[in-house]
Amino acid sequence: MTAQVVIGPNAGDEKGKPKRPPLSVEDTAIWSILGWIGIVILAVGGADILLTWYPTSFGDFEWEFGTVSASFNGLPTVTVGMGLWLASALKGGRRRLSLALSAAFALMGVLVIAAAMLYATTAPVALSSVAGTAVEIGLKKAVAKTTIQGLFYPIGFLLIGWKGFKTAKAGS
Repeated sequence: MTAQVVIGPNAGDEKGKPKRPPLSVEDTAIWSILGWIGIVILAVGGADILLTWYPTSFGDFEWEFGTVSASFNGLPTVTVGMGLWLASALKGGRRRLSLALSAAFALMGVLVIAAAMLYATTAPVALSSVAGTAVEIGLKKAVAKTTIQGLFYPIGFLLIGWKGFKTAKAGS
């Protein structure tokens, strides 16, 4: 038999039914562990992305092209880390943390849009500089990959942020 521990807001609805079933001690430990795994993954992935932007060299097309490409390539790690942490916070009823992480996802969506706009100005320059060389195909693949990432990441991040806000506000 498992002891039941109520975590987070569990106020009843208008009929007095709980909004969600209480977490067992084991469930609480599992979600806590997943949250900590998320924090570690986020810290490592976030440091990797931040280091690509330092030192900055705006105006240098090669730096801008490479930095945005590298940043987008590192986003899956950050996304998994933040997603685990957000899921853990939502399941544990940590409303403020859930709202903060949801806002961070929304902010990431906006930042990706800004980075994609920067990339859009550098990709043509990069492609024209390698026209007719053996590097051209690899560069075209990189541009295609980053373009796809620039389209889908903001949509995903904004949806995750919206769903996180909605779930945290509902208290479920």
